[in-house]
Amino acid sequence: MKKVLFIKNALVLTVTALILRVIGMVFRVWLAGSIGAEGIGLYQVIFSVYILASTFATSGISTAVTRIVTERLAIGDKYGARRILCISSILTLLIALITVVIITVFANPISQYLIGDVRAFLSLKILCLGLPFMGVCSCFRGYFLARRSTLPPSFCQIAEQIVRMVVIVLLIGKYADKGLTYTSAAVLMGDSVAETVSCFLIWIFYKFDFKGVRHKSASVLSKRSALSELFRISLPISAGRYLHTALRTAESLITPKCLTKYSGTKTAALEQFGMIKGMAIPILLFPASLLSAVSTLLIPEITEAVAEKNNYSVQKAVEKVFSITSVTSFLIAGIFFTVANQLGQVVYQSSSVGYLIKALAPLVPFMYIDLIADGILKGLDEQAFLFKSNVSDSLVRVILVFLLVPHFGMMGFLGVMLFSNLFTSLISVAKILKTTKISCDFKKYFLKPLFAVALASFISDKICFAIKEYNILYIILITISISILYFVFMVLVGGIKVKNIITKKSRNKHKKSKKV
Repeated sequence: MKKVLFIKNALVLTVTALILRVIGMVFRVWLAGSIGAEGIGLYQVIFSVYILASTFATSGISTAVTRIVTERLAIGDKYGARRILCISSILTLLIALITVVIITVFANPISQYLIGDVRAFLSLKILCLGLPFMGVCSCFRGYFLARRSTLPPSFCQIAEQIVRMVVIVLLIGKYADKGLTYTSAAVLMGDSVAETVSCFLIWIFYKFDFKGVRHKSASVLSKRSALSELFRISLPISAGRYLHTALRTAESLITPKCLTKYSGTKTAALEQFGMIKGMAIPILLFPASLLSAVSTLLIPEITEAVAEKNNYSVQKAVEKVFSITSVTSFLIAGIFFTVANQLGQVVYQSSSVGYLIKALAPLVPFMYIDLIADGILKGLDEQAFLFKSNVSDSLVRVILVFLLVPHFGMMGFLGVMLFSNLFTSLISVAKILKTTKISCDFKKYFLKPLFAVALASFISDKICFAIKEYNILYIILITISISILYFVFMVLVGGIKVKNIITKKSRNKHKKSKKV
């Protein structure tokens, strides 16, 4: 039953993520056409401040809610779970309001001295509006994740994205001729309105859902214990996120300035920054929907297994997730690397974006492994390790950006990203292997998929070479060809065991026949 529920929730989150990514990608393309690469660059810089503010607003309380509510519901303590949700919502709201006051008061110096662009002033004022709602909403999402109920938050996320798009389209249509000050503010207004709507929707879902929860426990979690547990889990996560996000924000603020030193013009620097952060990277992360869903769902599942001291279940879950991540991420990386130039032309009508996609494609396996490792480590109660690794990574990135980008420009920034993704993914995997006491098959997870995808990409490109100028057709045929050849080569080198798949199917049939 648990396995069926996990698959169902993974499917819901995957479909939701795909819908959101498709809508988001189409909208991002429209937005890039409406405000240009410079506008996207300015928005990305402002958005980095927004991310920092939202990190303070949501802190690490959401993850703590998921873990503690999972534990309380496992022993039937309905009212203890509600107490955690109420206390966490109040704390988050207070933190968010403090953040709003700080940004509102210091909006002018932030835009003038930190961002280095006075056009960001209005956007900073507007982004504050949605922060309290975002914080409270994150707590309710943590509750639904603990309940293994993914439909309500998924519906709210889709509604949020639709509201965001409608508001932004209407406002940009009205203020497009007034410059980037108003168009960037319009985008932030859309974000704020969307967060508000999402918060009210998920609160309504919670009111209906909580009625169906049964109380079976003889004891109820006290306020003191609730606060103690909440702080024990959330403080390391919050501290790590605060420092990590603050350093990433610093990186986003100094990168355009360092690019300006290299290129000589602020407009060119913002365009380059917008292309890599706002165009190329979203495309590379687009297929990560399934892995995002699995990473999110792993937190309560592994938490429960660890609480029950079921080491075997933890090991099997980690091995299976690593195997899936390895097989899929190398395939995706190979496809992106092969069709990068055509993809840049089709999506953004830009060969520069295509070049960036090609340069970043080899990082895809490490990006995806880092994504999945984050969920595993949170489930293993390794918040302290995540704090250290995230802060170390961000600090090194800021230093390297400061040292390399003024001298090497975009190539320097790409080098920083390469080092960062390798560093975080490898140390996270090493920590997981040490904690769970499982061994890593380097050939299975790295060499075999690398060999298979390199050979599949090379042969596919030679087969489809004659139609390279027909961008969309080339992308479709290359994707199909690489996928088929990759599967064949993985079977031949032993990266995918067909016998295991057949054996598993026959076992399932045997089980069904026994039930009948």
